[in-house]
Amino acid sequence: MNLHVLRLFYYVALTGSVTKASEKLHISQPAISAQIRKFEKENDITLLQIQGRSLVLTPLGKKLIIPLEKLFSIEEQIQGLINDHHNYPEGKLRIAGNYLATSVLIPKWASLFKQSFSAVEVQITTTNSHDAIEKLINFETDIAIYSDIGVPFPDSDVFECRELYRDKYLFVVAPGHKYSTQKVTLRKIASEPFIMREEGSAARERLFQLCQEQQITPPKIELQFNGLNETIHAVMAGYGVSFVSSLVAEPLFKQGVLARVDVPEIFSANTILLGTRRRENREKFVNDFVSLVFHHLDA
Repeated sequence: MNLHVLRLFYYVALTGSVTKASEKLHISQPAISAQIRKFEKENDITLLQIQGRSLVLTPLGKKLIIPLEKLFSIEEQIQGLINDHHNYPEGKLRIAGNYLATSVLIPKWASLFKQSFSAVEVQITTTNSHDAIEKLINFETDIAIYSDIGVPFPDSDVFECRELYRDKYLFVVAPGHKYSTQKVTLRKIASEPFIMREEGSAARERLFQLCQEQQITPPKIELQFNGLNETIHAVMAGYGVSFVSSLVAEPLFKQGVLARVDVPEIFSANTILLGTRRRENREKFVNDFVSLVFHHLDA
């Protein structure tokens, strides 16, 4: 497969013309056109057609855009890893964390790391636990910090995870809610309207798993947010119930802006994990960050 020609085609498709692709790639227009035509002839396909004065993609050409985008994105990631290897202590440390991790845990660690490694760029991405794992598997991040949702890494020879924290999930409401500080059954609390994060978030996955284990109809998610803070603020405003980590909830209990609902028969642990590639496959500054995290946990 001629990746060079596919790159030429990709940039023609992306820019909408051979002229613009030529300017971006610093390759002459005739050379780009000739190489794409040759590739089409060799593979008995047509990727581009002229309609009037415009250049348009054929149906096959359109199908190739998304996989080519992924392919060249991976190529950029590989080049970035090579650059980081040669430029140490410079480079880019990419951390993907779920909303709990990026709001409660990572800010302190990132700040301490930058104090010692100012030349390393730190890029922090907030996502749900499922996507944090996917980003690590797809080499889109160096470190993933997430809640355990029971998804194992596909290749234990390449990836590893270590436990950071273990707390618990709690049912929470506004202080004025009818179930505030009350003891209620899971069935009763599940009949209330819920405010939760999107599918793929660890708390939501665990809540539905609990209902399945107890053979209870899962709650109806009346409000859904893509952020933990938004979810908490909606609950604090007085509507509905949520299911969140005690790391987030306990400080708000003390402030009197959030209240716990006691569901006696339920104990649901929230295990927070740090996932990376194995040590021998990591850049040195990734190892430095991991060491810093566990040093401060031990302290």
